Amino acid sequence: MAEIETTSRQYLPLATSCSSIFFMIDSLQEMHFLYQFSLAFFLDMFHCVLNNPNLKGKSDYLLRLDAITKDLFQVVFDRVARSLLQNDRVALAMLLSRIFLKGQQNSSDFSDEFDYILRGSEGVMAAVAAGTATALPGLNVEQTLRAGLLSKRQAFQKLLPYIDGNDEFTSWLESVQPEKNVPTCWEEALVKGDVATALHHFMIVQAFRPDRLVASGVCFVEAALGSSFMRSLDKDVDLAAVVINEVKASTPILMCSVTGYDASGRVDDLATQLTKQCTSIAIGSAEGFSLADKAILAASKAGRWVLLKNVHLAPQWLVQLEKKLHALTPNPDFRLFMTMEINPKVPYNLLRASRVFTFEPPPGVRSNLMRTFASVSATRMAKAPNERARLYFLIAWFHAIIQERLRYAPLGWSKVYEFNESDLRMACDTLDTWLDNVAQGRSNLPPDKIPWSALRTLISQCIYGGRIDNEFDQRLMNAFVNRVFDKASFEAEFALVPGGVDGVSGGIIMPDGIRRDQFLHWVEELPQTQVPAWLGLPNNAEKVLLTTLGGRMLGNLLKMQGTDDDEDLAYSTGVSPSTSEEEASAGGADWQPAWMKTLHQTGAEWLAMVPERLTAMKRTTEHIKNPLFRFFEREVNMGIKFLGVVRRDLNDLVQVCENKKKQTNYMRTLISDLSKGVIPNSWRRYTVPRNVTVMQWVVDFSQRIQQLERTAQAGNTGGPHALKALHIWVGGLFIPEAFITASRQHVAQTNSWPLEELELKVFVSDENGGGVEFDQNSFAVTGVQLLGASCHNHNHLSLTNSIRSSLALTNLRWDRVNTSNKDTSKLVTLPVYLNSTRSELLFTLQFTASGKSTEHDFYEHGVALICSLLS
Repeated sequence: MAEIETTSRQYLPLATSCSSIFFMIDSLQEMHFLYQFSLAFFLDMFHCVLNNPNLKGKSDYLLRLDAITKDLFQVVFDRVARSLLQNDRVALAMLLSRIFLKGQQNSSDFSDEFDYILRGSEGVMAAVAAGTATALPGLNVEQTLRAGLLSKRQAFQKLLPYIDGNDEFTSWLESVQPEKNVPTCWEEALVKGDVATALHHFMIVQAFRPDRLVASGVCFVEAALGSSFMRSLDKDVDLAAVVINEVKASTPILMCSVTGYDASGRVDDLATQLTKQCTSIAIGSAEGFSLADKAILAASKAGRWVLLKNVHLAPQWLVQLEKKLHALTPNPDFRLFMTMEINPKVPYNLLRASRVFTFEPPPGVRSNLMRTFASVSATRMAKAPNERARLYFLIAWFHAIIQERLRYAPLGWSKVYEFNESDLRMACDTLDTWLDNVAQGRSNLPPDKIPWSALRTLISQCIYGGRIDNEFDQRLMNAFVNRVFDKASFEAEFALVPGGVDGVSGGIIMPDGIRRDQFLHWVEELPQTQVPAWLGLPNNAEKVLLTTLGGRMLGNLLKMQGTDDDEDLAYSTGVSPSTSEEEASAGGADWQPAWMKTLHQTGAEWLAMVPERLTAMKRTTEHIKNPLFRFFEREVNMGIKFLGVVRRDLNDLVQVCENKKKQTNYMRTLISDLSKGVIPNSWRRYTVPRNVTVMQWVVDFSQRIQQLERTAQAGNTGGPHALKALHIWVGGLFIPEAFITASRQHVAQTNSWPLEELELKVFVSDENGGGVEFDQNSFAVTGVQLLGASCHNHNHLSLTNSIRSSLALTNLRWDRVNTSNKDTSKLVTLPVYLNSTRSELLFTLQFTASGKSTEHDFYEHGVALICSLLS
C-alpha cells in the first residue's frame, strides 16, 4: 500500500498538469470563438500519450513519468495548434510552458514575472497620450516610460544607468533580431537558469522592441520545453496520417479557412492519394441539404467519404446535421469532411464534436500570384488577342496587392474586407467579355483600343469596390485601379511599384511578355517575402503589424490568466471552512486565491484612480440657447451617471474580495471579466477598441472624467464663452462627432451664417504652441496624432517613416466657403478617426501636400489622424 501511495505521489504533478491542460484548452474560446474543444478530444490525446512507443523498454517510474510528461505537452501542442490561427499558436505554446513549469519540482513558476509582463505596463499608453513625459536620449517616450517601470524591479535597478550613453545598447535597439542577442542589463546573481534568463529577455524586448514580442515568446518556449517543441509548425499537416490514425468515423473533420482561401482541394487530393471514393456537395440551397443527407446516410453504410463545401452558409442546417450524426452508426472507413470560412454562426456543439483544422494562405505577393496563376488555365490566357495575357497579369498583380494589404489592416485598409477568389474570377470574366467584344476575333489589339475606362469603373466600383464601405478606402481602391489599368502598362518600362521608395529603389518593372509561361517565370523569380513598400505602405508598416500582434498575444494571455486552480472559489461566498468569522470579516484570512488577492489590490487602485465625483453644469435660459453648452451638458450628465456605475461596481468588488459583501450573479460576471482583464459589458457605454485592457480603460476613463470636471467648472463660472476657450481633447469625449456638429452650429449662430456654407479648416501651431491665431470661429483641440506623415508650416504634410507624431495645439476653424480662385491641386483630404482601429470616422480635414507627393501617395501610405491612442 505504501508503494502505491509513493508511486501515486510521483504521478501527482502529471495529474495536476493534465487537469490544468484540459481547463486551459477548454478556456481557449476566450481567445477566439473557433477554439472549442471537448473532453473526448483531450482523452484521445491522453490515451495516445499512454500508448506511445517512447515507453517501450522503460520500467523505471521516473523515466516513464518523464517520457509521458514530455509527450503529453508535445501531443497537446501539435493537435491543438492545428485548430488555431497562426497568430495564436505562440500564445498556446506559452500557456503550455507555464503549466509545465508549475509542475516541475524545485522550480519557480515565475508568477511574479508573468504578472509584470501582463499587467506591469498597462498605463504606459495613457501616459504617452497625456503628453507629460519626456524621452531619454535615444529612446522614444513609450520606451522611456517602460524602462522606468522596469527599473523598479529588483533585478533591473541598474537598467537606466546601463542604457545611458551605451552605444552597444543603441545598436541593439536597431538590430533586426534583437531577441537573439539581448544585452544583460540586470543583476545576473538574481537571474539563474535558462528559463529565468529567457523571461528577462522577454521583459527587455517588451520594453524596448515590442515588435519582436512574438519572436521573444518563441525563445521563452524553447527555453522551457526544448528547441524542437514548436518545429511541427514548420511542416504542413499530414492530413493522411490524421484521417487514418487519429480520427474515428463518428468524428467529422471541419476544415476552416480565412475568407478567400479554399481548403477543399486538400480533401480531393487526399482522396486521390488514398484511392477513396469521395462525394462532393456544395451547401447553400435546399437541394444541397437533401443531397447531403442522402450522401451521408449512404456513405456511412458503405464506408465512403463525403465532402460538404461552404457549410458556413447554412448554420441552421448544421444544427440538424449535428443531431443526425449522433444517431449514426457508421462504417469504420466512413469520413465526413466539411469546409467553411471562419464564421461565428457555426454551432459551437458542432465545433466541439469535430476535429478542426485551420488553413491560412502563405503571406506574400509571390505566393498570391502563384495561387492566381494556378487557378487560371494556360488555354484561357492564350486566347486571342495576344494582349489578353498581359491584362490577366495586371489583374493578378492588382488582386495580390489589395489582398496583401489586408494583413496590415487597419493601416492597409481601415477594416478586413472579404476580397476573395470570387472577385478575381469575376474580374477575369469581365475582362474576357469586354475584350472579346472589342477585339472581334483579331489576334492583336492596340493598347489605346482596350476599354480601360469600363474596366476601371467595373473593378473599382462593382467587383472589388462593391465590398467597400469607407470613403477613404474607396479612394485608395481608385488610386490602385487607375495606376495599374492604364494603357501605359503596355510600355516597356512600366513600373508596377514606383522607384525611389525604401527597399525598391529601382522600382519593380512590369515583365515584358505575352505568354503565360513568361509571366509565371517572372513571378517565380520574385523573393519569397517583400517589403511593405511593394504595397504602397511605408516600410515601418511591418513593425506596426508585429507590434499589434505582440500586443494581441499579451491580451490573449491576460484573458487566460487568473483562475486556473481556484476557479471554484470565485463562485463561493469567499469563506474557507477553516477560517473564523472574525478573520474573514477582518479581511485578514489566507483563504483568498492568488488571483483574487491580485484583483483586490488592483480594484482598490482603480477605485483610487477614478475621480470621486463630477460637478453638474448649471442650466440657465441663456446658456441652453448655446449649442456648445447643450453639447457639454449632455457629456457631463452622461459622465455623472457612468461614474456612479463604475465607482459602485469597484466598491462592491473590493468589499466582495474582503468578504464584506456577498456575490450576486452580476458581481460574479464582473469579477470573471475583470480578473481576465476584459472590460465588463456594463462599462461599454462608449466606443473603445475591442482589445483594450481594463487598466487602459480605467486610466482613459479617469482622464475623460477629469476633462469633463474642468469643462463643468468653466461652464459654471464663465458660461458658453468660457467653454469656447477650452482646449478640448476630442478623443476623450463620449460622443466626439457631436462636438464637431456643436462647434459648427455655434459659429453659424454667432455669425448668422447658413450651416451648409461652412467648411472646416485646420492649422497646427508650432512646438511651443505659437504661430496660430484663434478667433471667434476657432476651437483649440489637443491629443491629435498624425499617422505616417509629419506636419509643418501649420498645415503642410510630408510623408515620413515615423509610425505616428503628436500634433501640437490644433486650431479647427469654421470658415464660410469661398470657391473663387481656390487652388485645390495640392490639397489632401485626410480622415480623422476616433482611434487607431480606424473603425469610426469622425470628420475630415484638408492639408497641403509638400513636394512632389500626390493625394494618392498619402492614401497608399495609410496617412490619417486619430484622436485617441487607445488600441
